Parts: sequence; C-alpha cells; structure tokens
Amino acid sequence: MGKDIKIKNILLYVIIIILILYVTDIIIRPYEYINMSKLNNKVEKIHHLQQIAPSRVYINAWRIARNEYADKTMNKQKWQRWRNRYKGQIKTMEDADVAINTMLYSLNDPYTKFLKTNNFAKEKIILNSKITGIGLTYNKTDEGVVVNKILKNSPAQEGHIMPGDYIVSINDKKVNEMNNEEVHAYMEPEKNVKVKLKIKRGEEVIEKEIESKDIPIDTMKYEISEDNIGIIKLSNVMGEKAVRDFKTVIEETNGTKGIIIDLRNNYGGILANAIEMSDLMFNGKKIIDIESRGVTKYDVYAQGNKVFKDKPIVILINNRTASAAEILAGTLKENADAVLIGEVTYGKNSIQQIIPMSNKTGIMVTALKYILPNGDDIDNKGIEPDKKITYSLTADNNDNYIQEGKKIINRLVEKK
Repeated sequence: MGKDIKIKNILLYVIIIILILYVTDIIIRPYEYINMSKLNNKVEKIHHLQQIAPSRVYINAWRIARNEYADKTMNKQKWQRWRNRYKGQIKTMEDADVAINTMLYSLNDPYTKFLKTNNFAKEKIILNSKITGIGLTYNKTDEGVVVNKILKNSPAQEGHIMPGDYIVSINDKKVNEMNNEEVHAYMEPEKNVKVKLKIKRGEEVIEKEIESKDIPIDTMKYEISEDNIGIIKLSNVMGEKAVRDFKTVIEETNGTKGIIIDLRNNYGGILANAIEMSDLMFNGKKIIDIESRGVTKYDVYAQGNKVFKDKPIVILINNRTASAAEILAGTLKENADAVLIGEVTYGKNSIQQIIPMSNKTGIMVTALKYILPNGDDIDNKGIEPDKKITYSLTADNNDNYIQEGKKIINRLVEKK
C-alpha cells in the first residue's frame, strides 16, 4: 500500500514539474508566442491593404506616372502637387478611379490612363493576341444565352456547339437567374476550368462539358493572287507569334513578283514586333529612333535578319493605321522603296507600357516615342501616302485598294 502511495506521489510530482516547466517556458520566452501573433496580424493587415486600399492604388499610380512618363515636365506642371491632392478623401475604388483619371487627365495624353480590373484584363488579352475561355460570342435573352459565333480552334468548336444554340443552364444554374456579369464569368473562366452546359437545339436538349483554354486570335492572313502577287493582311502587330507568322508569310510569298501589305485599320501593337518585322525586310539601315523624357535612347538599326527577296512592295494605309503599323509603313517606305497608297495615317508616335498594380488594376503610361528614319515626327499629323485614294468597290465588286496595288506592282515589274 505504501509503495502505491509513493508511486502516485512520484507521478504527481512529475506532472507538476512538467506543468511548471511549460509555464516557465512561456514566461521565459513569451516573444515567440506574442510576436508570432503580432506578425500574423501585421501580415493580414498588409495583405488587406494591398488588396483593397484605394488610397494606396492612387499613390502607386502617381508614382508610376512620375517615374515612367515620357515627358519629364509632366505637361509643364508640378507633379508633386498631386501627391496629397486627395489625402483622406479616397475611400473606395470608385473614388480612386475618379482621382487617378483626374490626375492623369492633367497630362493631356489620351493614351495614359488608369485600367480598372475589367479593362486591365482586356488590355492583357489584346497584348497577348489570345483570349481565355470556351470561345463563343453570345446574346443574353429571356429564354437563355443564344450563341452567335464560334471562334476557330476553340473548345466550343471542338465541342460541336453551333450558332443558334440556346444555353439554358451553366454549371447546373439556370441562365435566366444570372446577371450579365455572372454569365460572362462562366463563359470566360481561367484556363483549364471545366464548364457544364445544357443546350437547347430546336426540340433537342444536349448536355456538354467543355474545358476552357487559351485561344489564339488570328492577326495575319495571306493569299497569292492569280497574277502571282502576294497579298498580306496584317490586322495588328500584337502577340508573341506575330513576328514568327510574318516571317513565314514573307517566305511563302518570296516567289511572287511583288507583295501588297494591307495595314488598313491596323491600330498597331507591340514596338518590338514592329522592329523585328522590319528587320526581316532589309539590312543595315535605320528602323527608328526611340526617345524618352526628351533624350534619344536608341538608334535602332536592322540587324541582318533579312528574309525578304527584293521585289516591289505596296502598302495599303488609311486614317486608322496607327502606332506600330505606322512604323512598318514609314520604315518600309524609306528603306525598302515601298509605295504607300490610301489615306493619311492616324499619327501616333507614342509608345505605352502597361504596369500592373494591386486589386488587379493597372496603369497604361506613355513611356517612349519614336521618330521615323527620315527624322519625321508623325505625332498628330500621320504619314502621307504616295497616292491618295478612298475606299470603294470596283465595277466587278472588288476592293479598289487591292486593285490599285496590283496595278502599281505590275508597272514596277515592267520597268525593271
């Protein structure tokens, strides 16, 4: 009996000692517990501020413009005055939107602007020349979502969805119970997301599961006419494939007697693409000068990557040929004897960069400007064509620009 009491006492002492050591450890080393709690709270607070603090978004926009804007005079104003202009007044993202746009408006530059979440996403889509989603266009009606168009090489095409189909539910939720934003989110989810659709096609009801993916946007088409002239339609200068596709098209048309490059309604794109495309067309000559904050940064010359076999070039332009497309038109006129026909181009020599910020927003800021090889600053005045024409259809229902381009090429070939 005595032994049992002794064992119980020993166990009791052990438990008391363990408790004392545990409490003593907390007392002796409290910083590990207290500071970790503070650190976690601070991290949560910082994360919270980065995600939703509109005033922080405004200050970031102010700083980006100050550091990156091409005109260091900031349109001849004291930029510091905007730093605290709205201090204490910006409570919501709507407040930030108004404040940032008011600030940027003072630069008198339509290309420097704040990109809210949706616009930032759209600009990234344009830059990448691809969209992510299931690949269809639609209208929302009382009956459901009616499919208008199926994009080429899209999951919708692969899933045999057809124009005229009615989508009545998405992921088992009725479309007529959704607002437009919800429908859009389902139709353009992130990559590799499965979307379940219930489709009404006439009297038939079909269920499909489609997985979203990146869908490339065609920016370049070409054909070789019956009279052996290459006709290249370049709708923009965007996307990572643009230069590679252009090189392929130039090689495919090298056996023709001349090429027509159609830059009508080409709003431009990525500066580097325009430079690399020019580099494929001639050797050794200057492509453009690039300036920033009043100083010439680069004289850009062709680097000897030419694949084009010299022949007559006609470039089609109009008043919506802009930016990087104007670089192509201007430098090919100067360095490859291209003949420009059509209308005076848009006249945009500024180059923007898109800088991401918090809240999935961004700022598009004019960071550089370019000057054509002959020294022309085309800003707000554009490039003059060698022959002015306006669009019309010929008597046989053909594009008069294309027909005029063919005539010029044939005349140039005959002179040789």
